[in-house]
Amino acid sequence: MTTIASILSLPGSPFNGSGIVGIVITNGVPSYFKVTGSDLDKIISVNWYPEHPASVKFTTRGMILIDNTIGTFMVMVTDNFLYDNNRAGHISFRLDDGTTLTAPVETYGRVSVGPLWQPAEQGLQTG
Repeated sequence: MTTIASILSLPGSPFNGSGIVGIVITNGVPSYFKVTGSDLDKIISVNWYPEHPASVKFTTRGMILIDNTIGTFMVMVTDNFLYDNNRAGHISFRLDDGTTLTAPVETYGRVSVGPLWQPAEQGLQTG
């Protein structure tokens, strides 16, 4: 049976130890997480479900296992459509038997609005 004992931000976040997953809301800044538990090899996908999905674009890197009890994943905001840092929602871990495990999310950090990358002729938009 898969269990998740902790999800810690690497190198750290204001929410570590609280049971809340803290995601940096600044465009282009990745949030890395260390997951500990048991039978983590049963996790087939990891995804963030923001409270208002139309307000933010992001990319994820799925679970990479170190062993059956430790793994890492990443979430990075690529386009924050509103000048607001409250995206909340939850992280969902889908298991190979179809069940899911979830953890609450809070976002934090300096807000940057708009897409990180523009077409080449427009250059880099830094927020």
